Amino acid sequence: MTVALKEDYQRAFDEQKKEVRELVMAGLEQVKEGKTKEFNIVCDRLEKKYKDEAISN
Repeated sequence: MTVALKEDYQRAFDEQKKEVRELVMAGLEQVKEGKTKEFNIVCDRLEKKYKDEAISN
């Protein structure tokens, strides 16, 4: 049972890492397109999203 929980946790963790990478790449694309002036703004939005999500879980 412990092994199954570790596998589930690892799968969820890997999925979150993938989602974060995709969001960062989308943020970089927004910067390149001139939709936002600073990458820090994009990072701040991501940080807020994941802090809020962690609290809600």
